[in-house]
Formats: sequence, structure tokens, C-alpha cells
Amino acid sequence: MFPGFMRKPDKTAALKELKAHVAMFGTWVVVVRLTPYILHFLNRESEELKLEL
Repeated sequence: MFPGFMRKPDKTAALKELKAHVAMFGTWVVVVRLTPYILHFLNRESEELKLEL
């Protein structure tokens, strides 16, 4: 867009940054996927239905 304003990063730096971003994204996916299971385990309520009249 503006010639000379920003330099194109070299390939190794771009690949290193891409790997870091993919690792962060993967970490967030694992955290989001495991959270319900951890919360369910910590809840420890009995699964039986109690009917009070």
C-alpha cells in the first residue's frame, strides 16, 4: 500500500511467528474443550432425581 513504509519479513521470522500463533490457538482450543469436563468433575453432585412432596 505504501511502498517502503513496511518491509516484508523474512521467511524464517514469519514461520517462527506462525508457529507461535498456531501453538497459542491450539492451547486455547484445548482449554475451551476441557473446561466443561473439569467443571463437571468438580461439581460432584449425585445424578439421582429427588422428588419432594
